[in-house]
Amino acid sequence: MKRMSLIAALGVACSLVVLPTAGSTAATAATAASATYNGTSGSASRLAQAASVSSLPTRTSAFHSKGPRVFTPVRPKGTSTVGAADAAAAGAFTTGGARKGVITAFNGLSDLNSDALNGFEVTPPDQGLCVGYDDTIAGSPKAVWEPINLATRETSTDGTLLRPDVSLATLFQDPYAEGDVRCLYDPQTRSFYFTEIGFPVATGPAADDNNTTADVVVMNAHGVAAYQFDTSLGGTCFGDQPKTGFDNNALVISTDEYCGPTESNYEGAIAVVISKPELVAEDSTVSDSVTGPVSLAGNPVVGLDPAINTGTGTAYFVNSVPFLANGNNNPVGDTLGLWTLTNSDSVTTGIGTVSLTSAVLPSEPYAFPVPATSTGTGQTFTVNNLVITSEAALNPDDSRLSGPVQVTRNIFGGIQLWTALDATVTPSGDPNARDGAAWFQIDVGSQSIAHQGYVAARRANLLYPALAVPQFGYPVMVFTITSATINPSAAYTVLRASKIVTVAEGADPHQSFSDYYFDEARWGDYSFAQVDPSGVGVWLATEYIPPAADQDPIDNWGTYVFKVDQFQFQF
Repeated sequence: MKRMSLIAALGVACSLVVLPTAGSTAATAATAASATYNGTSGSASRLAQAASVSSLPTRTSAFHSKGPRVFTPVRPKGTSTVGAADAAAAGAFTTGGARKGVITAFNGLSDLNSDALNGFEVTPPDQGLCVGYDDTIAGSPKAVWEPINLATRETSTDGTLLRPDVSLATLFQDPYAEGDVRCLYDPQTRSFYFTEIGFPVATGPAADDNNTTADVVVMNAHGVAAYQFDTSLGGTCFGDQPKTGFDNNALVISTDEYCGPTESNYEGAIAVVISKPELVAEDSTVSDSVTGPVSLAGNPVVGLDPAINTGTGTAYFVNSVPFLANGNNNPVGDTLGLWTLTNSDSVTTGIGTVSLTSAVLPSEPYAFPVPATSTGTGQTFTVNNLVITSEAALNPDDSRLSGPVQVTRNIFGGIQLWTALDATVTPSGDPNARDGAAWFQIDVGSQSIAHQGYVAARRANLLYPALAVPQFGYPVMVFTITSATINPSAAYTVLRASKIVTVAEGADPHQSFSDYYFDEARWGDYSFAQVDPSGVGVWLATEYIPPAADQDPIDNWGTYVFKVDQFQFQF
């Protein structure tokens, strides 16, 4: 999702509220339109290879702060105050200094760190997180990677640095790295995968920016290698917001395609299917297949989100319906798209073609988000002759899926997909509509929504939810929480609970250059969550306002990383 840059010339207990949630309404079988798309083969040459991230040549960022000039279905066109009809009643609870269920926690990257690496500020951070074993370091320690715009950090599980922070330009060996970074860990191959928006290193951005790539870095015992896969549909589109998952055969990435000279023609999402055996081997050339752009039930699909580690030779994607076919906001969505990608091994074997098939699933209603009231005054002030706003409300973007699509198995071995999105809810006893989370558990076998529900806080907003779901135990959701009296803070809950735990309280209101220079109070664009590779505990990361020493004076956002034991959560 577009980001902004400006190149410059835990203390008190939180009194809060809590949660309705977790309904368990079963949906009917898939109905309405479906479609099938086949892939077109291609390949990418290895851009760079090194023994480790620390051995990569340093690259200087040439981030140009343009991106698509018009995001037809992305810029809000008014807001909806329709609440989700069956949001449960919210109880009240005061969280104190004891952060229930938290095993370990530490301050993450901030705009100050990104600025130090790149020489300019950027907003929002676009939180990423992955945890696994780093075979490029002696002893293969368990490592926590946190990538954001435009920086990344690797620590041990207690937050100790394992190597100096690295800019995205250096990590991807792409000076034109544009962010929207994600990272995943693949336990089957002991590989980390990093992805983000880039431009061809040889040429840089075209005049109209319609020559994007999906930059991909793989890191494992072979070392680290960087690649660039075309997402421009032949130089005609800007491929925005790469979302990433994988099955046993392929790494899969989707991008939203904004096309034409001003990127005002939204074509839909594409799926880039990349040979996992060739990528893991860090081959000099890696095969891929591009499918789409795709539409469903008359709408070009936006935010096609791949499932992470299906454990099979089949990949899955899920999308919500945040916008209508004419590009206007969808006031209340009530369906999801489920996509099944087969023949993903064909990108390696050359036999057959990739096939992507869709189905429409009826769901609980999810209303388009409203501006999230926060603690700022709305007043402006200057820092180094730059206009900064104390934000009275934060932008929740829209009702696209905002976090990862996680995979579990039911008792019969069938695949379940879990995900969440921002939605407007009206908690019982609250006179106002609030931003909360709608969550979904999809049964792939029956192509239906097995369970679904809402998480909301009375008199507070929850932004950018992300779910992690252990094979045993309760699903855990992370988000930012804020209100007129709560500075943007890092918090989590366990589904079916009646409490929210604030893990890191925001130190101040959000102060940002985005309001004045870009007409949006940017926040997000997503949180992230992952089950620990051991299967015990859940890692979570989200945005908040860090202590003053970690704040950049131009934009004071920061991030927080923590691990919880969902069994220690007190319901």
